[in-house]
Amino acid sequence: MIISSASYRRLVDRAPATIQAGRARYASAQQAVSAHTPGVPARMFSEQAGKAFDGSSQTGMLALDLSPELGTGYPATTGNLLARYLVLREGEEHEFSPRASSVLCFAMTGSGRAFREDEVIEWASGDVFLFPGGETLLFESPDADSVVFVVTDEPMLTSLGCTAPGEEDVQVQSTHFTAKTITAQFEDIQAKMPDAEPISRLELGSTPFEQSGCVAPGMAAGVALLEPGRNQPDHCHDADTISLCRQCDGVYSMIAGNRTEWVANAAILTPAGAVHSQHNTGEERVFSFYVQDRGPRVVRTWEPRSEGAQPEDTQTENSNAEA
Repeated sequence: MIISSASYRRLVDRAPATIQAGRARYASAQQAVSAHTPGVPARMFSEQAGKAFDGSSQTGMLALDLSPELGTGYPATTGNLLARYLVLREGEEHEFSPRASSVLCFAMTGSGRAFREDEVIEWASGDVFLFPGGETLLFESPDADSVVFVVTDEPMLTSLGCTAPGEEDVQVQSTHFTAKTITAQFEDIQAKMPDAEPISRLELGSTPFEQSGCVAPGMAAGVALLEPGRNQPDHCHDADTISLCRQCDGVYSMIAGNRTEWVANAAILTPAGAVHSQHNTGEERVFSFYVQDRGPRVVRTWEPRSEGAQPEDTQTENSNAEA
């Protein structure tokens, strides 16, 4: 129904407080800080890793769910990402239909195949592969028990009230990063690196997101190697980071001044803005896979008090912030 200007004036005279105006909220910066969304906590997901690798879990998924801490009404590991361990018993298969724009997978052990419509990716341990969301995915491991680490952007779509993109709107393209190629890329990187560098990183990108430093919408990923007996310097990221380490004897992280020992095959979550470092006191080179939440998120603002100071607990939501 179209309301005439005269009718609108009569409506305003009768009800100057409109429904739309009643939905408006106002707050000072200090008040906004006191009502901010809870931040992501530092966390080692050793319990989920233990279940995925103890041989007793059936084929299926184990979610790294921090929804109680995050205050969401749906599973989430960070504000925009949900990580899971996918357990595949030998000869079995698992169907997965996430409400997501992208599904990023890291094959931790075993080998198998993943299908989407008329596409198939044959993966082996150490491979990373990417599928668009919106369609059912089928995973199978015909020859051995396998574990795949799966990260999606389901929380982001859920929070925005969006459905998974249809076939005509899909931006993500199926992509396969093989362990053999990753190893070769690292050899090239290390050949050009100064001997003094303790850590080398390989960022993973895919068409059309490589220019933004992402592998998929709102998601960056990569692999890192930390040399034996070396320490990574203190640093921080402007994004929550999920890291996954398979061999980790003598490896620990310092996160906001707290020491966290690495657990084999467990994911560790480092909050955005937290000063952290990694330390390899062992005798072997350490390989890790990481995913960063580059989607809509809270913005942290602080004034540095001293070198290495942590940000104040001051956050305001800004869904348009760039990573």
